[in-house]
Amino acid sequence: MKYLAIMGHDDTRPKVRDLFRRFEVLMFSNMSIRGCSCDKGITAQASWPGDKGVGSYSSLCFAILEDEKAVQIIEELEKNPIANDPDFPARAFLMNVEKMV
Repeated sequence: MKYLAIMGHDDTRPKVRDLFRRFEVLMFSNMSIRGCSCDKGITAQASWPGDKGVGSYSSLCFAILEDEKAVQIIEELEKNPIANDPDFPARAFLMNVEKMV
């Protein structure tokens, strides 16, 4: 079994969900993420999360699935990245599941 997580801009979430459905992943979850993107030139971190001007919105869709199906989805993402902005495609993470109870 594999744990597959795909993280991208929030507006790509429907495309990621469609990808899971196309590969017949019947059980998956998703969550919204607000992260901080601090410029390298700034020495002091902005007052996040209080500063409304700082932050980026992403989503994380994830599932535990069979090895073969997980590899197929990763290969599909390599061939056809999911992105509304080509500079920021969705990123996938694939990890082994050692034990499920």
